[in-house]
Amino acid sequence: MFFSRYYFSSFLEAFVDPVWVVNRSFRLVYMNPAAMKKFSLNADYAVGKRCHLALFEEASHCPFCSLERLFSSGELTNTTFTLLDTDGRNHVYALNTYPCFGVNGEVDYGLADCVDKSEGADLLAEVSRLQGLAAMGEYSAELSHEIRNPLNSIEIQMALLQRMAARLPDAETTAFLKVVEVVRAESRRLNSLAGDFLKIQKSRRLTLADCDPFAVVGKVAELLCEEAREVDVDIRLRLRKEAVFLRADSDKLQQAFMNLMKNALEALAEGKREGAFLEVEGRLEDDQVVLTFADNGPGIPFARQAKIFDLFFTTKTGGTGIGLHLCRDVIRAHDGEISFVSDENCTVFTVVLPRMESDV
Repeated sequence: MFFSRYYFSSFLEAFVDPVWVVNRSFRLVYMNPAAMKKFSLNADYAVGKRCHLALFEEASHCPFCSLERLFSSGELTNTTFTLLDTDGRNHVYALNTYPCFGVNGEVDYGLADCVDKSEGADLLAEVSRLQGLAAMGEYSAELSHEIRNPLNSIEIQMALLQRMAARLPDAETTAFLKVVEVVRAESRRLNSLAGDFLKIQKSRRLTLADCDPFAVVGKVAELLCEEAREVDVDIRLRLRKEAVFLRADSDKLQQAFMNLMKNALEALAEGKREGAFLEVEGRLEDDQVVLTFADNGPGIPFARQAKIFDLFFTTKTGGTGIGLHLCRDVIRAHDGEISFVSDENCTVFTVVLPRMESDV
């Protein structure tokens, strides 16, 4: 017999991919350990049976089989097929068959090598999906920009209508102005949504410079002090006194910190708790900048916690669901991480930023 275990076993059995050999009658004469494991077979059962029946439980030749062509032409063949595997997923396989010639020059055996290409196929599909999303993102950004133009025009026209309403009888003026104000409010909301969406498109485009993140937090707190006073919230800053410089985009960080702190103020205002506070702590840990934003508000309901960073998910009336998504994008663009813990008594967001080397 031309094919013998003694000739090839040490070579084929080292293969990590399934390999099997069939004769001209399509009966299995050999399977390597990887093949037996893949098809959950043992040699005593499989050897001697037709390959399509033993391996794939097909009553006749498999639709993707190329062995018949191999035996007639003597040329190696390859084919790709998709098969529902035992894990419940469709896997992409590359099946290569190689001729084994006998002493008379004919193909006595066919050696098949089956390689799972699913990971590569999944990667290619993911790349295609991301390319599609990138193109959609660019289109959406352009669309958002264009939407703002007619919205601004609507706002101007509504303002003119309010002035014209002064000429109407008093009984009609009130009803007319209510309609105008609703249109203006919705127009402003759409304009704000379009603006926030444009910010998302730019959130990962950083302009790096030397930046003190603690100084940025201090600036945001100063900007929000009046708003905090109006809702009786005490903003407490516990920041490292010494400046800490890192390479960052200060405008983007300000935007992220502003979103976090405004969210806290709004939650505290809705909760209406006595002694409401927002405490921001900044420190260095293992050469990383760590900022915590802690408030004693009503917390985030557990059922909603998994979604709070999702785009357009919001728990606030009139909210856009963009702020926290944007915040996470900015932090990740700086190779940082953002996380949170929350219960019915408090919520704490933690931002960790690596200290990328500064020129200072």
